[in-house]
Amino acid sequence: MKRSKIWTGMVLPAVIIAMLMGCAGVQTAPPPDAEAVVPADSPETGSSPDWTIELKGMREDTVSAEGFEEAKVHGSHYQKVAFERKGEMIEYRAMPFWYMAAMVDGKDTEHPWLFDAEAWEEGYDVTLTAADGYAVTFSTADIPAGAMYVADEKSGEFTLPRIVGDIPGNLQIKDLVSIELSLSAEDAEEEVSLELDVNGEMTSFSREELEATPYYIEEIGSYTTSAGTTHTHRYGGIRFADFLRGYVDLQPDTTVKVVAMDGYSMSYSGGDLMDESKGTWILAFKSDGEYLPLDPGYIRSVKVGPSKPNIDGHSSARMISRVEVSGEVYREYDLLITGRMDNRLDRQTIQSGVSCHTRTVEYFNRKSGETETYTGIPLWLLLAYGDDPQHAPHRQTDKSILSYKEETALQGYRVEVVASDGFSINLDSKQLNRNDDVIIATRKNGETLPDREWPLVIVWDQNAEVVPEGIKAVRGITEIRLLFD
Repeated sequence: MKRSKIWTGMVLPAVIIAMLMGCAGVQTAPPPDAEAVVPADSPETGSSPDWTIELKGMREDTVSAEGFEEAKVHGSHYQKVAFERKGEMIEYRAMPFWYMAAMVDGKDTEHPWLFDAEAWEEGYDVTLTAADGYAVTFSTADIPAGAMYVADEKSGEFTLPRIVGDIPGNLQIKDLVSIELSLSAEDAEEEVSLELDVNGEMTSFSREELEATPYYIEEIGSYTTSAGTTHTHRYGGIRFADFLRGYVDLQPDTTVKVVAMDGYSMSYSGGDLMDESKGTWILAFKSDGEYLPLDPGYIRSVKVGPSKPNIDGHSSARMISRVEVSGEVYREYDLLITGRMDNRLDRQTIQSGVSCHTRTVEYFNRKSGETETYTGIPLWLLLAYGDDPQHAPHRQTDKSILSYKEETALQGYRVEVVASDGFSINLDSKQLNRNDDVIIATRKNGETLPDREWPLVIVWDQNAEVVPEGIKAVRGITEIRLLFD
């Protein structure tokens, strides 16, 4: 099956396996037909057997029992589901099957992988093979992407991986050892383009067109991930600010947002892009003379120059498909988190976290009597910046060590949320633990927070299973304090 995928401004909801901020991109969220599920609690007894599932498609990869264990801390990945089987409802803990398909349905070679929902719906064959040699093949066009799961626990007991879901019985094979997609590297021919959206007016450019502009340069630059890995290359791309000046009156307080193919977004001020004292921001699509591949390309923002500038990894957005310039005035802010270690998060770090862990809640405003929509990041994820002096988010080299200390949260400490005017509330860490319904929001009804709530506000979903005692909608948040006995 020959397919051509043109990545131009595709924006999808976001989730990610990597814990907390620092992700350069995000996966797509479950398709809209996926069954409603809740995060799965880690089993309290027994131990998971050792196993490996081989994945084949446009590339090859594996999923292991160890990888499942690491994913269990993420409610969007490892979930509690229940299905009827021979007249009995059986509860499983499982991972959506499409997460595994995403690992090999494209050219991206590491997390976060993009799930090609369009290809799934168009239809290709998937062959599932069990350890005893039993195999079954189905067409993805016949099975909704959100209907299948790979489970490693049944009725509270660990099990070898098995396919479960609202699917035909012949697909529900046990002891799964292989997943093969009828896709190959020749099936994907990417046409790379960049969209520029200036106040709703859209213009599109190919890489070749961008390279032919007078804004094209090649210089050395680098970025360092939050885990400490530095990537240095001679990048080729267009001078970001000069390119924009051809279409907009770029000012220091102009907000420039880049949007990735998978929905990840990052904002820059016009002043930041125009400041060349420490290097020049470019939209890079070449590295050491070669076009950037999907991972870590195709287009990414980096800073280059004779001084070989280095920037934080979360500021270097990858897979950029669209640049948006609107009338929104850019304002910087930061959030101080204190506890057993202190961290001050700038706007771009927080925005990176929201992109990686987007959570939207329906908040009931008692004063107005109206329900309002807020988008942000679950508060419990931010606690990792203050709960353990040894393992800040993404900074540990051993990725099997999680930065968030759940056992400490369950032991209990106070979380004080403080506003710029000094108003504060105290919450219990036990009631915040893995509570995705309590968020620190950056947007309201799809727009930047109004001045009375800016830059950050704490809100909770009106249908939250757990509403922490003493919670109030604190506006203008500037600090979060973890208070230990």
